[in-house]
Amino acid sequence: MIVVKGGTLVDANGVRDDPLVHVDDGKIVKVESGGDSSTPSDVEVIDASGMTLMPGMIDCHVHFSGSAQGILGNFREPFETRLIRSATQETRALLDAGYTSVMDAGGVTGFHVRNAVNEGIVLGPRIKAAGRYISVTGGHGDTHYMPLEWVKEGRPFGWGMDGRIADGVDECMRAVREQLREGVDFIKICTSGGGGSIRDPPQIPEYTLEELKVMCHIAHSWGRKVMVHCYNPEAIKRSVTAGVDIISHANMADEDSIKLMREHGTVVVPTMAVYHRMTRRHAERGVQPSPEPPARSRVSRMYETLFEDIRRIHDSGLTLAAGTDTMGGGMPFGGNALELELYVEHVGLEPLEVLRIGTLNGAKAMGMEDSLGTLEPGKLADIIAVDGNPLEDIKALQEQEKIRLVMREGEIYKNLL
Repeated sequence: MIVVKGGTLVDANGVRDDPLVHVDDGKIVKVESGGDSSTPSDVEVIDASGMTLMPGMIDCHVHFSGSAQGILGNFREPFETRLIRSATQETRALLDAGYTSVMDAGGVTGFHVRNAVNEGIVLGPRIKAAGRYISVTGGHGDTHYMPLEWVKEGRPFGWGMDGRIADGVDECMRAVREQLREGVDFIKICTSGGGGSIRDPPQIPEYTLEELKVMCHIAHSWGRKVMVHCYNPEAIKRSVTAGVDIISHANMADEDSIKLMREHGTVVVPTMAVYHRMTRRHAERGVQPSPEPPARSRVSRMYETLFEDIRRIHDSGLTLAAGTDTMGGGMPFGGNALELELYVEHVGLEPLEVLRIGTLNGAKAMGMEDSLGTLEPGKLADIIAVDGNPLEDIKALQEQEKIRLVMREGEIYKNLL
């Protein structure tokens, strides 16, 4: 048995002083205050006195890519090199940053990294992987600058180039079944255009209601959730009506689509960090928004209202979970807690609520709220110790040297105590 001793415990249930978290066989078996301690002398004690104990953080939207040189670099490097980089460097960066669970929202790299982590070949966070994301021809998951036959072959050039094109009800059914055959944890579908797309802007709804219904039906029949990339109200309405479980982005939602999501209990995963990083990078380079290229201009316009859009969605009562759209390159792994800072500093939420979004709500999106997201008896021992108080300084979660302890299911992956 291991006992983790901290200065403060912070999770979605609130704040507790002088905590002692008892861990046995990968699970939390007891949580008590130091003054009530009855710790046996033969138990290993991890002393994080004066520090904040938290559940491991969860990012519900990443794309393992292994990319070190951007999109063009993916053509110069073998897929196997990028896969190794993902499995050894990107996973390590997540653990060092206190992220013990992530959802890879589409791409073959993450699917293979998940397998390597599950088999114990490499160390990494818990990964739920979608495999190939499903897209209409010409949609957000299509790669518009490549020959269509290459895209349909599914050549693994990296994120944005390993989707599954499917048009029509029969082909959509086949595409979902192919992913299920591979053993994916959930299904990812692109149901609208995207901010960074070359030809299909975010206001374009893509799949029909009939196509979406059959994909959701098959996924749910196999006990898998469905996540969709989606922005505009019409695409949101079609997606929710069809039965999707998670909507990523959603920041163009109107009142009717928000009401529908609330009625269906849809979880929303905004991805503010990716737009913040892209906009900041353009500003640092002195790039001004312009009609060319259109994708850059769209990102700039969406960023102008991004935080008020997310505040509006939050205030409607929807469940929000944290996601970053981290994919390497300019969106580096390990910087994921920027999303939590943006919730506090720009959306205007209280830090304790933001920590709920980054932990328990993420566990709900993964379908693991009974096992993850809080430090309670019976849950898996995903525990981090932070040198600082995130309730007073949310930015502390972005400083990897302040993440002093990372434990996943009772196994210690990082210990700087």
